[in-house]
Amino acid sequence: MIMRVHLRALALSDLALFRELYCDAKTMRHIGRRYSRAYAAASLRATLVAGEEPCGPFFFAIIERCDDRAVGLCSIRPTANARCHELGIMLVRPARGRGLAREALCVLVDAAFRTLPITTVSVQYRRANAAMARVCDSLGFSSAGPARSGARPKTCVRMLRRSRSQMQSQQPTKGKTMSKIIEFLAQAGRDAALRHATREQLLHRMNRDNIDSALQDALLGPQQTVLATLIGARETMYCQNQSKTPAKAPAKAPPKKAPAKKKTPAKKKAPAKQPAKKAPKRKR
Repeated sequence: MIMRVHLRALALSDLALFRELYCDAKTMRHIGRRYSRAYAAASLRATLVAGEEPCGPFFFAIIERCDDRAVGLCSIRPTANARCHELGIMLVRPARGRGLAREALCVLVDAAFRTLPITTVSVQYRRANAAMARVCDSLGFSSAGPARSGARPKTCVRMLRRSRSQMQSQQPTKGKTMSKIIEFLAQAGRDAALRHATREQLLHRMNRDNIDSALQDALLGPQQTVLATLIGARETMYCQNQSKTPAKAPAKAPPKKAPAKKKTPAKKKAPAKQPAKKAPKRKR
């Protein structure tokens, strides 16, 4: 099945999309109060900062392939259960009712199960949101009963567990993913045309090399944590240019001094004996 959408990292340039979603009362009716334009801008900046944290939420723009237009947002974030991450999705009005939400969640769920050390993903939504319920039904999400403690009773939680086939193929997939990235970066370093290629030329080359669309966006995106998450890295990988200076030889430790010998007090010489006085001669 050819997906009509792909995901890329959310960026500051997505402010118009962010406002179209969060400033629209109809879109927000199942989420919360709509934002003002100023609040939406501040919220986008805060969202990007949170995405830089190692365990923060990750937001992606949903891009329709036919015209490379952003039509919504989706997210994945950790929960109290370390083996479960929560998903979220929003679409602009013209993109609804066309099955794009299902396709976007398919891409996100597949990437999450392939690259993250989790066994379950969850979705939480208001029971009045019938459209979200239909999407969860089509993807095989099961009901998890009432929402987590503190949530309103009108909220529904759905769960999707990793299949056995996904669990068996997780490690090989991560190995293949890493090898593809390394191979592509090595080719880009050797090929002068690739070093100065445009974004479109790089995307064309990645498609030819069968690099996953989510990885394409992560490689070309500004956020290194997105790539680290998709490939399952626990730490962000980076390169840093450093001036090469000859390493200084480690200073040698001063030789240990032999312990000083204790001076024994010199023996006092006996005073020299004075010569005995001669007895005076007697007069005859």
